[in-house]
Amino acid sequence: MSIDSQWHIQRSQDILRQYPQIREYFGNYPLSILPIVLLVLSQWLMAWLVRDLPWFAVGGIAFLVGQFILHSLGVFVHEAAHNLIFKSKFGSQFALWLIICGSLSFGESLTYIGVHGKTHHLQLNDYQYDHELWDRHRAEFANNHLSWRMIESLLHLLPGGLIVSELIISSLVKADTRQVKSAPIDQKFNFVLIFTSILLYGVAYLAIAPQAALYLFWSLTLMASNWGITFRGQSIAEHHIYHLGKTYSTYSWTNIPLFNTGYHDEHHTFPQVAWIHLPKIKRLAPEYFTNDNPYSYFQWWWNWAKSIFAPAGYNRYLPDSKASVHKQLT
Repeated sequence: MSIDSQWHIQRSQDILRQYPQIREYFGNYPLSILPIVLLVLSQWLMAWLVRDLPWFAVGGIAFLVGQFILHSLGVFVHEAAHNLIFKSKFGSQFALWLIICGSLSFGESLTYIGVHGKTHHLQLNDYQYDHELWDRHRAEFANNHLSWRMIESLLHLLPGGLIVSELIISSLVKADTRQVKSAPIDQKFNFVLIFTSILLYGVAYLAIAPQAALYLFWSLTLMASNWGITFRGQSIAEHHIYHLGKTYSTYSWTNIPLFNTGYHDEHHTFPQVAWIHLPKIKRLAPEYFTNDNPYSYFQWWWNWAKSIFAPAGYNRYLPDSKASVHKQLT
């Protein structure tokens, strides 16, 4: 267990001694299924609405609307990773399957769940074990090659461009040898998620229009790419900035559509508390949660985009990260 993880555990114990009523917020929140259903329906409604549009208009709507719907859906993959939707294994699998019906992300959600609890919370900010920390070799390569960052950013604008760029960078840069581990994955259920995604892409293509399938796929790849504005902004805001503190919280209006993802310091201190109750933790113990982010997700992403997606300033393991962030904050 990393030093930063131990710090959160010790702090949670200190807070519970002072505010034992926080325990009443421990446990799952089944009503999360309602926003999941709404988001899935919203994504398919958008797929239906773009059925007669030209391809470039489909891409614009995927950028302006689709990626944000999928980010909101992704919040509940994270909730499922902590068993915060339903208690039972079957319930959690049903929630994940329903999310896949909107995201069509194949088996990526199950892969994420396999590594998240085992590495990120237990090995927080330990480069060798924490899967959410960017690969040092790739970060250094991107930092030193402006031309690659420009090519990558253009590729990421295309449907599936993220996949192409991953194949290219994998051939150019050998991944750093790390010890990121994963919990065992239910391969049968993983197959169900993959099959569901393929089937629904086919349904969108044949039953609605090719533009519908394009919208669904383009939204997914945009959200996970450098152009995933709030998704990437959240990633930078939570842990990657090189600054004093363990974990950062972002208290902005984005907590409404993104279901309190900004309360990240609170989440790492009490990972057994569902998204709906995290603001209550902040209100009960405000003196403990003071690692406020200076920027919103949009602002972090824009600062990164202005540098043509340079990792310096957003990866604590690059030598000039501290200076870059200090310059931005001042």
